[in-house]
Amino acid sequence: MTISTLSGWFAVALVLLAASFPLGHRLWAHRRATPPSRTIKVHVALGLSAAAAALIHTLSVLPALGAPAVVGAGMLSLAPASAAFFLLFAHVGVGLQLRNPRLRDRTAKRRLHVALAISIVVTVAAHVVALLRAA
Repeated sequence: MTISTLSGWFAVALVLLAASFPLGHRLWAHRRATPPSRTIKVHVALGLSAAAAALIHTLSVLPALGAPAVVGAGMLSLAPASAAFFLLFAHVGVGLQLRNPRLRDRTAKRRLHVALAISIVVTVAAHVVALLRAA
């Protein structure tokens, strides 16, 4: 298994773990976690770690872009991967804004944060499926 494969699956695991904290809190406490809560602090730390892992994954793939497996997968795998990369950093930006307890229009930002998260999951899934079909 290559560094790019390992770092990609590690990033996916971190994303899932990061998402589990606010979702788990919502199920357990029947309400959202507050911005200064420990749940959100862990969510932020894991989310930033996931973004770092995604960056490492992207950088580790660059030298292999001419490899037959990558060329064979072509734009069907690179396009959703690129979209996921940019969506992830947009998601982080909105998430960091949500840490402000006095944020205006928190509801709209929270909905955008969730929409970006769903978009990331969809684009990463498309990336993985395209790579698996090309292999």
